[in-house]
Amino acid sequence: MDQQDRIMDGDLQTLGLQSILKMLALSEKTGKLFVSSGPETLSISLRKGQIVGLHEEGVAQSDLLGMLCLVNKLDPPRAQMIREMAQGNMQMALAMLVERGWMSANEMQRCLEFAVTQSISHALRWVNGRFAFHRQIVPLETTMQPLNIDSVLLEALRQADEWEEIVGEGLTHLTRTTVARWLPEVSNDVRSLGLSQEYIEVLCLANGELPLQAVSLVLMTPEARVARIMVRLLELRLIEVVDTAMETELQQDLSNVIIKCQYTLAYQRHSSHPEQHLLGLITTLSECINGLLSHHGKFARSLRGRGQLPSAEIVRYLERRFAPSLQTLAKQHSILETATFAYGQLDCSDILTLNKVVKGEQLEEFYWEAVQGLAAFLRFVFTTLLTDEVGNSHTGRQLSVAWKVFLSEIDHEVQQYQVYRAHRHTQMARGRDTMQSSPVGLMQNLNGTPERDGGLRSPETQRRSI
Repeated sequence: MDQQDRIMDGDLQTLGLQSILKMLALSEKTGKLFVSSGPETLSISLRKGQIVGLHEEGVAQSDLLGMLCLVNKLDPPRAQMIREMAQGNMQMALAMLVERGWMSANEMQRCLEFAVTQSISHALRWVNGRFAFHRQIVPLETTMQPLNIDSVLLEALRQADEWEEIVGEGLTHLTRTTVARWLPEVSNDVRSLGLSQEYIEVLCLANGELPLQAVSLVLMTPEARVARIMVRLLELRLIEVVDTAMETELQQDLSNVIIKCQYTLAYQRHSSHPEQHLLGLITTLSECINGLLSHHGKFARSLRGRGQLPSAEIVRYLERRFAPSLQTLAKQHSILETATFAYGQLDCSDILTLNKVVKGEQLEEFYWEAVQGLAAFLRFVFTTLLTDEVGNSHTGRQLSVAWKVFLSEIDHEVQQYQVYRAHRHTQMARGRDTMQSSPVGLMQNLNGTPERDGGLRSPETQRRSI
């Protein structure tokens, strides 16, 4: 930007944002005011001393249309249509809603005015930072009616004072970037708690993705008021505050477990004998289960925030949580009675070394039963830990997609063995010699028959398609 166009700049400690805006309003300036503090920058467009636009940098832009759906002010198909046309431009999206009669022009103006007031209220609390006003930057056309600076400042100062009260009450663990989500164990009807509509709307928006600032915007409720509501919902144990750093670490760790399981499966996949194929599946399933257990020992909800825990306590937690389910599955798959928990891990050594005491068809039957039982236990372990760790959140949905890809590969291997097994039983029923079912026939089934012959697709093809 041309330095000659900059007619005013300085330090916020010398001249605060309130005074700057009042000066520009009194002199009826046209141009753009830039205010920055740390990674955040606020640009305010003025025309003849009135605010006609505002943009915040350093603040994640939330999906306003999606939020309107969460509070039942818009339905998802309409939201998707507007989203595709607006391409992330909030003002354009609101204008389209008004054009189609899905929002009143007055409501759009209130929403845009609230967004401006909210941002200025936040910037009024900046102590350190810089400002600069450029007079020749012509403001772009906007759907918002020009705003009187004195009126905006009056409301922004009121909101800033409310936030200072929050800080004074010691509620500093909540900020405008705080993200909350529903606790997974909540199962009762929240309407029985006597919550007002305002509380229910905040609860609806606590989906683990939206920061407090976005919740405030869509409800047009001051951030301090939303913070107080969140405090009450926390007390009622309906929501929890998301630790975004921990969540990132959790997601990366669990993704690594899934990727390692895929590599293990790929390594075990190529076998020319049914017993070896099943043994490879048992090895994959047991290693994946133990990878998930190790992960859960680090990220289980009841173990968080307690510092470095003794390994014995983690082991006790894992065994209390998962051993009963293993015992239940053993009633359906008796071979699982030989699997035990040791130091927080599933010990399948008796199954893996079963070929030392059992041979032939009986060994294959035991292996097949173990595959079915361990596959069911694997699904239970993953579902349990994902519900406990992230609940019904964006992170949970992403991890579920990756998990389904891996499970599709497991299912493919199981289905191929079932094809071979059915073929063998058909031959036996026809009185043929079972020895005619050669390993070559098994390999054709296990490694994927061509699709034109009606066979199943290979795991790699499935993974790409998913």
